[in-house]
Amino acid sequence: MARPLPWEIIRIVGHYLDPPQLLVCMQLASSWIPPLIPLLWSTICDQSYNWHKVLKQDNTTEIWTEADDQRLCDLFVKYGHHICELDVSSPHLIAAASSAGTCTNLRSLRFKFLDLRRPYNHLSEEEQRGITPGPLISPVFEEHLQLILPANQGQGQGDLVGQTRLLDGRNLVQHIWLLIRQNTRLRQLNLCKDISEVAMVSSSFSRASLAILHDLEELDYSPDHLHLSEILNTLPKLRSFGTSLTSGESDYLLPMPHQLERLDLRKATMCGRTIQNLLDNLPGLVSLTIGAFHLQGWMGTELVRLQKSRKSKPSQLKELYFSHISLRLSYEDYWAAQLLIPRLPCLTTLVVDRDSMKIAQAAGEHCRQLRVFRQAFDGISIHPVDGFQLEPNSVCKMLETCLDLEELDAIHHKMEVQSILVKPWVCTQMKVFRCQIIGVNRLTVEEQRVVDSYVASGRLCSRDSLEGEERLAVERLVESREHQQAILGRIGQWTSLKTLCFGHEYRNHRLYQLDKPPYYTVDGVEYLQYDGPIPNTLELSLESGLEQLAGLKDLEVFGFEGLDHRIGKAELDWMAVNWPRLKIMRGLHVDTMTHVEYDVRRAELREYFQKLRPDVVHATKKTSLGLGL
Repeated sequence: MARPLPWEIIRIVGHYLDPPQLLVCMQLASSWIPPLIPLLWSTICDQSYNWHKVLKQDNTTEIWTEADDQRLCDLFVKYGHHICELDVSSPHLIAAASSAGTCTNLRSLRFKFLDLRRPYNHLSEEEQRGITPGPLISPVFEEHLQLILPANQGQGQGDLVGQTRLLDGRNLVQHIWLLIRQNTRLRQLNLCKDISEVAMVSSSFSRASLAILHDLEELDYSPDHLHLSEILNTLPKLRSFGTSLTSGESDYLLPMPHQLERLDLRKATMCGRTIQNLLDNLPGLVSLTIGAFHLQGWMGTELVRLQKSRKSKPSQLKELYFSHISLRLSYEDYWAAQLLIPRLPCLTTLVVDRDSMKIAQAAGEHCRQLRVFRQAFDGISIHPVDGFQLEPNSVCKMLETCLDLEELDAIHHKMEVQSILVKPWVCTQMKVFRCQIIGVNRLTVEEQRVVDSYVASGRLCSRDSLEGEERLAVERLVESREHQQAILGRIGQWTSLKTLCFGHEYRNHRLYQLDKPPYYTVDGVEYLQYDGPIPNTLELSLESGLEQLAGLKDLEVFGFEGLDHRIGKAELDWMAVNWPRLKIMRGLHVDTMTHVEYDVRRAELREYFQKLRPDVVHATKKTSLGLGL
């Protein structure tokens, strides 16, 4: 009879298995149960795998019964002391973990979106007022729990089931807070805002409950009744705090310093004075996220005073995120560039609104350690649909001064050939480059016809012997090709590059919203007259220097939407061979614009490349919302 494997070896094997696989091993070999139980129960995340099959041990149905509740509670009573990380959204899991009383060794506790109000929002106002709160789960909630009734969503017929669900949601909030109070050694706590939408605990209760978490280092919580200064005073070891509340400016003014490292105020719009206060009183702050920058109630002499003091107090901040859009071409962009960016010489990551030109320029001037510059919002089109255009060359300075730059993801920003070739680029480790390169001085349709005729004639004479239109067209072509080869030669030196995009969806997507949009007819079918490709962009042909990009062996994404490119089958043959890791191509995908004419040439090229590289996906980039994610 074979001797059983030592527990040490079983645990090593167990570290490479996910929970369902661990459960199968335990079912097949009873000797593996003791060493694998701690691994199976160390982390429970009910959204990362079929957790009901692990915890219910039943593969037949997902319907939950009272017997399942009891079985789940028994499992938590038996194994809850093994759990170190609990990431849940299931009410059954939360109630079982709280009721068991054994889940007292948690280091990380995260509650996802619960949508507690949906089951009972059909109740009428009278029915809502008639609901009598049931008994409290624990006496600790006496006088600290307030039932929140949703606004009337329309008249409907309520029933006992709806009222029961309302009270179940109220009980669930109690289970959540009881579980928190049972785990005084928590280091990470994430409370979704939904827990306050059915029942809300008092400020004194939440403050007292948080105060016993002496080791808490990370907190994501949106309390309606606690200010930032109260949170920091209650939790002296806190290193990271995030909230979704949009409180007033005074809620974020700190009277005393704190060693907080990460602060996420993703929905708060702040004036510079408040940001200055945060930087002054959080000397260890590494990452700051705010909604937007504004100047309301903060003008005149206040700006002058702050402008004079900006250089005397440099901050150690490394990451700055503006999480949603601010006004275009506003004073906010100018004053943020004047007052805020110069105080951040250690900045390595900057995520801003797509239209923040002045901030981009200031970052290249003052943030020499910058590694990531990203626009938070891509938009649907880079075409100036409202007549608004960004000034070109706002991001050029970063290429010249930021030695460690790895990501320049700013597709709405334009770079002119004449400007970017003036000075050398110092960055060598670029991984993501998404910018428009314009001003290539491409040939007109007529000039291209003249050149094509000259080439087709087979005359191999020198340029000096050419005259008239041919001479002008050929000279312009040579100059344009030289510029493109120089640019692609520089990009080709970024051998770590993974994403290279020169365009995004470019046409005016709002044309179909106009009263009388321009139409044209082909074979009796009406189409919208969209804007044509962006002029004077890279042609990306082999003749224009595409071969300069042969060193990009790690390239995974290549995009040329909106370019007046000359990519043909020869170029696609070259890409298929020289970019072995290519996964996504943006520019030959199926067009989804409204009333757009079918592009036969584009379809032919897509089908041709699909035969060469069936592993490559043809798709446009999804519009990014908030932080560019």
